[in-house]
Amino acid sequence: MPRLAATDPQDAASEDRQRWVRLAELIAVADRDGMSALRPDELDEFARLYRMTASDLAAARARRRDPRLVAYLNGLAGRAAGLIYGAPARRRIDPLRFFLVTIPRTFRATVLYTAVAFALFLAPAIASYLMTSANPAWAGALFDPRLEAMVEDFLARDVPPGQYFADTSSLIGADNLSGFVLANNLKVALVAFALGITAGIGTVYALVGNGLMLGSFLGVFAHYDRLIDPIAIVAPHGFLELSAIFMAGGAGLMIGWAIVDPGDRLRLEAMADAARRGVVLLAAALITLGLAAIFEGFVSPQASGVMQTAGPRVLVGFTAWVAMCAWLLLGDRLVRRPDAPQPAERLEVTAAPDA
Repeated sequence: MPRLAATDPQDAASEDRQRWVRLAELIAVADRDGMSALRPDELDEFARLYRMTASDLAAARARRRDPRLVAYLNGLAGRAAGLIYGAPARRRIDPLRFFLVTIPRTFRATVLYTAVAFALFLAPAIASYLMTSANPAWAGALFDPRLEAMVEDFLARDVPPGQYFADTSSLIGADNLSGFVLANNLKVALVAFALGITAGIGTVYALVGNGLMLGSFLGVFAHYDRLIDPIAIVAPHGFLELSAIFMAGGAGLMIGWAIVDPGDRLRLEAMADAARRGVVLLAAALITLGLAAIFEGFVSPQASGVMQTAGPRVLVGFTAWVAMCAWLLLGDRLVRRPDAPQPAERLEVTAAPDA
């Protein structure tokens, strides 16, 4: 759409021109990617600018302004109205844009739910860690009666961290190990997401339970002054796995909260909206779990060279986590938004004198 530039200050106030140009930019984005591509604050801005432009159009017609200005405003208001009130258009899915734009924007818009999921996991993890590190017998009460014996058996082996997965990897193959791990992690993520339909109660239970499990596991190792061992074992893939669980849990909590507090919307409408955004978060979690499974199948089993010590293993996992954060927080910055054309394409409009 041509942008508007008036050379005479009496033709259109600078503030008016800025509003029209901004509305044209939002229309360009919505035309290409749908209204769902706009952030919540942009949707509010879109509706406000549409109402103001419709008012500008009515005033321009009443005052018999330049026909080109009237035609421009009419087209602008018409396209905006079509996007707001028209039937949703069927659009071809662009996988790259979904990965780089839709997922990062949805994650940032709903990050509070992911943060709550993290807190629900972290609090019981810390509590169980403190209890089992002081007395390993708590592991049996909080998680699994066999946990202490399993840890003691592992410590007796005294092998490099990568050997924990290397034996299994050599037995069934790295690709099969990745597939097995991915299937198990997908189950955890899908359960955390799906239980959102229980008003979030099931999701909370899943997050708390997994927190207790991890805290107990680490606490028993800490009791024997070997905390670095489990950290080194899971570090290459663990940062990604936990982040994915938090995202899936956040999606479930979002659906649960829509049931509990739909606001001024119908409960089904609020649930549907939360489910749409939740599915995007779940997709982010599944992509992250897929990458984690590759690391767990091919990187974590490395038990020779630099990967037999804790430092490099933690560095690998942390680097992968930073890359994931960069994707979620900055991914859409890599894609140029289909904003209004360049200045050379602008339409110059001169208003006619008032009648």
